[in-house]
Amino acid sequence: MYYRQVANIVHWSLLVLTLLVVVTGLGITEYQVITAVTFGLLGKALAFKLHLWLWIPFVIVFVAHVVLTVRPFGRRPTKSASPGTQ
Repeated sequence: MYYRQVANIVHWSLLVLTLLVVVTGLGITEYQVITAVTFGLLGKALAFKLHLWLWIPFVIVFVAHVVLTVRPFGRRPTKSASPGTQ
C-alpha cells in the first residue's frame, strides 16, 4: 500500500472510532435517548462495555494518526548566499 492510502485509512478510522466513543459515552449518560435513537440496539450495559473496549483501538489509531501527520522539525535547507554578501 502507498503512504497516502494508509494515511487515509487511519484518518477515516479515527473519525469512526471518535464517533463511536462519543455515542457510547452518551449511551452511558443519556441511555434513554440513545436507546430510542438506536431502536433498542444500544442499551446502557452494551454502551458501557463498548466504551470500555474502544479506548484501546482509539489510542492506537490516534497515535498512528499523529505519527503519519507530524512533520519533522529539523533544519530546512537554506538558500545559499550570493557571492559578495555576508
